[in-house]
Parts: sequence; structure tokens; C-alpha cells
Amino acid sequence: MTKSPAIDIRIWGARGTFTIPGPDTLEFGGHTCCVEVRAGGRVMIFDAGSGIVPLGEALSGEAVTEIDLFFSHAHYDHIMGLPFFQPAFCDKTKLRIWAGHMLDGSTPETMVAGIFRPPYFPITKDWMRAQIEYHQFSPGDVLNPAADVQLQTGALCHPNGAVGYRLETSGASFAYLTDFEHDGGSGDATIERLARDADLALLDATYTPQEYPHFAGFGHSTWDECGALCAKAGVKQWGLFHHMHLRTDTEQGVIETAAQAAYPNAFAVRQGQRIALPKLAET
Repeated sequence: MTKSPAIDIRIWGARGTFTIPGPDTLEFGGHTCCVEVRAGGRVMIFDAGSGIVPLGEALSGEAVTEIDLFFSHAHYDHIMGLPFFQPAFCDKTKLRIWAGHMLDGSTPETMVAGIFRPPYFPITKDWMRAQIEYHQFSPGDVLNPAADVQLQTGALCHPNGAVGYRLETSGASFAYLTDFEHDGGSGDATIERLARDADLALLDATYTPQEYPHFAGFGHSTWDECGALCAKAGVKQWGLFHHMHLRTDTEQGVIETAAQAAYPNAFAVRQGQRIALPKLAET
């Protein structure tokens, strides 16, 4: 009998900035950031990019009724799918929405209201029929969405603020660290803290080292800086995430090869990819 993993991860979107469907993005995918994590008997979603739309269809097909949604921040590529997330419009769903990136004093509820705001969207958040709970936290807080699941959080170096997460359960650990810019200071220290000895970490590797000087200050990192941070933190396996929106599969493959030559424990994240992290007793 196959034992269930401690953490079961599925990638529904790995691209940043804007969704890019088409023949040139079939391998790495065209949907923007959305990662499904199952742990401790709970369904947890990190970010609501366009990838949350097919995820919502899948969850509705399974009749999943309890979901936790964690936002890294509220830039369009991480929120655009929420108004099309089927479980949010089902009265049998209990949806907990967590956010802690806001720098202006706004709340998760006002953030969601802004996503649905006319005239930019034709309906308001009140059309959602799910039982919705809003949970606000501050970066650095420790969250416990389930009895045996712990989430450490931290502020990332990104315009308008962003939050990174580290999930721990049953001796396994997963870090979701997207939309940050390496800064050689407190921001990098947060990345290292959240990624320390993680079984798997997904990190913002939008740019190549050659591209980065043209985009300094945009709030994104490079694969070589991510690799160096993961090496310092002792990460076991890490994925290049938040692929540049105009990057073709061929171009992303070249980047993956370069990253793996320097860091053999690296890979470029693919839409549809599933990764199971075993329980400590099974290692």
C-alpha cells in the first residue's frame, strides 16, 4: 500500500507578469502563478494567477469544500484568476483567504473587493457564494491553518510588498518564495531563513544574469542569485519560478541547462508538474 506524502504539490501556473498561451509555451506552461499544496488533510493554494481557473474546475469535480488561499501579493499576475475560481461561487465551499503583504493598511477583504471592482470587473465580491473568512497577518507571523501544519512567513523585497511562505508538516518542508529581488541584505536574509534546509523551494528566477541590469528595481531575481541563496540555506531541491512572460520553451530550456550546470539540484518549474515530499518516517 502506497503511503501518502507529507506534502503533495501541483503546479497550475509558473509564469509571471501575463498569461501566454500558445505552441511556444506548451512545456513550461502559459498560466500565471498558482501552486496547489495538499498537506495535513487540507487543500492550500498559493496565489490566484490564471492557473487557479483550471484548478478550480478540478476541485469542483472532486467536490472539495474546504480551501485555504494564501496570497504572496496583489499584482495582477497573482490575482487575475480569482473572479473565475469556481469554488468561490459555491455555497458549500468554505474559503479562507490569507494575506499579509499590504503596506497601506488595507485588509484582505478590501484587497478582494478591489479585484472585483466595477467598472474594471462587472460584478462585486458579494456575488461569491462561498463561506469566506479573511485572515490578515504581518510578515514574520507563524500561521497554523491546520493542527499539524505550520506556515512561517516573511517580507520579501518587492514593489508594494510581498510575502514568502515556508510550510512544515510531518518532518517535510516547502518554501514558496516568489516575487523578490535579491538585495544582499535583510531581504536575502529572509529568503535564507524561510528556505533553510527545505526539501523543496520555488524561487523567483525571472531574469538571466545578463538581463538583470536592465530590470534592476523591478522586484525580481535571477537563477544564479537564487542558486547562491539556496546553497547558503542548504535547500535540497529548488525550482526556477515566475518565468518571464515572453520566454519561449526553447529559451527557458537553455536557462534550465545553465542553472543545472551550476546547481545540479535546480530545475525549471513546469505547469502540471507534481512533486511529493515524503514524511520524515518514510525517508
